[in-house]
Amino acid sequence: MNYTNTTSSRRLASFGRLSGALALLLVMAGCQTYEQQTQQFTQATRSGSLATAVVQIDRQADASKGSKDEILYRLEQGATLRSASMADPADVPAPPMAAPVAPAEGEEAVPVAAPTADDIHAFYYNRSIAAFDQAEVKVNEWEEKAKVKMGSEIGAALTNQANIPYRGRSYDKVMMNTYKALSYLGLGEKDKARVELNRSLQRQRDAVEANQKRIGAAQEEEELARKGELKDEKGKSASYDSQKALDDPKTGPALQAALDASIAPMQPYGDYVNPFAVFLDGLFYSVLGEDGSDWERGRKSFERVAGMVPQNGYAKADLEAATLAAEGKAPEGVTYVIFETGTAPSRDQLRIDIPTFLVTSKLAYVGAAFPKLVYNDNYVPTLGVAVGEQTLYTATVASMDSVIANDFKNDWPLVVTKTLISTATKAIIQAAIQREVDNRAGWMGSLVGAAILSAANASTNIADTRTWTSLPKEFQYARITTPENRELTLSAGETQKTVTLEPGSINVVYVKSASPTAPLYVSQFVLK
Repeated sequence: MNYTNTTSSRRLASFGRLSGALALLLVMAGCQTYEQQTQQFTQATRSGSLATAVVQIDRQADASKGSKDEILYRLEQGATLRSASMADPADVPAPPMAAPVAPAEGEEAVPVAAPTADDIHAFYYNRSIAAFDQAEVKVNEWEEKAKVKMGSEIGAALTNQANIPYRGRSYDKVMMNTYKALSYLGLGEKDKARVELNRSLQRQRDAVEANQKRIGAAQEEEELARKGELKDEKGKSASYDSQKALDDPKTGPALQAALDASIAPMQPYGDYVNPFAVFLDGLFYSVLGEDGSDWERGRKSFERVAGMVPQNGYAKADLEAATLAAEGKAPEGVTYVIFETGTAPSRDQLRIDIPTFLVTSKLAYVGAAFPKLVYNDNYVPTLGVAVGEQTLYTATVASMDSVIANDFKNDWPLVVTKTLISTATKAIIQAAIQREVDNRAGWMGSLVGAAILSAANASTNIADTRTWTSLPKEFQYARITTPENRELTLSAGETQKTVTLEPGSINVVYVKSASPTAPLYVSQFVLK
C-alpha cells in the first residue's frame, strides 16, 4: 500500500469537504446591499418616472412578503403610492376596471364607466394606506416581542447586520402614521386622521424608551464579549473589548470621522422628534379641535414647532393663531401650501480596519464594513407661491436629513459594538478553519483554502444599508391669506402650476417634488 498516496487522498477528501462547506457559506452569505437591490426603483423615483417606480416597488413589495425586509418595502410602497395619488392620472398605471354586471333578462348591458380623476386619486390614497397598514402590522408584531430572536442575531454575527429582520426605525414609524393621517385627510376622513396623529405622537414618545433599551442591548453584547463567550483559533476563551478597539490609533479616529460626516446636517430638534409630524398635529387640532383640550393641544404643538424652527416666520404666525383658537377664536380664510421636496439620504458602506490581534494572533487588522449616510442635494430648495402680484416662498419646517441623522447618531454605538464583535468572531473562525486546512490539505490546499476563506469573508463583510429612501429631504410650508379669486400659482425652478382652491375656510395644497427634473405633483383638500 502506498502511504503517500493514501495520505494525499485523505487530504484531498478532507479538503473537498472543507471547500464544500466554505462554498456553501459563500452562497448563503449574499453580497448585495439594499442600495444595489433598489437601484432601479430609486432612479425612477428621483427622475420622476412615477409609473415605473409604482410597478417596480409593487413587484418588490409583493416579493418581500414574509421576508426580513418586508416592513421596509411596504414603507417604500406606501410613500410611492401616495405620490401616485397626487399625480396626473395619465402618469400612473390605470386602476383595474370594475367587472361588468350581467344584465337581467330582457335588459341591455350597461357599459362600465371609466374611472374619473377623483376615482384614481382615491384609489391610490387607499392603496397607500393599505401598504402602510401592512407595514404597521409587522412593526407592531416586533414591538410586542419583548425579547430579540436570538437565532437571527447569532446568524448576523456570522454574516452581517443586514441579515437581521428590519423592524422599522423610529422615524419610519412616526412618518408611517403621519402619511396615513395625510391620506385620510385627502379622502375627507378626519376621524381616522385623528387616530393616526395620536399614533404618530405616541411613537415619538415610545422612541425615547426604545433607545434606552437599545443602549442596554449594546452593553449586554459588550459584556458577553468580555466574559469570553468568543473562542480563539485554538479553542480557548477569548474576550473582545470594543473600547480597546475604539482606543486604537487607526480605528478610533476613522470611526469618529465616519460618524461626523454622517451627522453633519443634524439640527437640535430633540431626540426622535419630527417637527413636520408635530406641525400637522398642531394644524389639525387648532382647526378641527372639538373642545378646549384639543385647542390647547394644537397650541402646544405649534409652540414646539416654533421652538424647533425659530427661523420659520410662518410657525410664529401659527402659534399666535393657535393661541387665539385656544381662546375660542378659530382661524378663518387661511391656505397652507405644504411642500415635500427632494429625497432622503441613502446608506452606503465604508471599510474601516478593526484590530483583531486582541483575540487572534493570526490577523492583526481586518476590514469591517460600517454604514454611512449619503445625502442627496439634487432638489428644489424652495417653492414660490404667487398670490396676485405678491410671491411668497415656503420655509423649512422639518429637515428629514436632520431627523435621520439624529436617529443614526443614537444607533451608532450599538452598530459599532455589533460590528466589532461580528468582525472578531469571523476573524477567529477564519483563523481556526485556515489552521485546519493547513494541517489537512497541504500547501496547495492551504492556498486555495485561504482564497475561499477570503472570498467568504468579503461576501459577509457588508454593512446594513437598509433605509427608507423615498422619504423627502425636507418638509416646507407657507401660510397665506386665501386670495379672493382663490387662485395660486406655484413655481419650482422652471415648472409652474396654477391651482384653483376648492370652497373652504381652511385649505391645504400639498406639493411634492422629488428632484428639479421630476414633475410637480399637486393635490389639495379642505381642512375646514
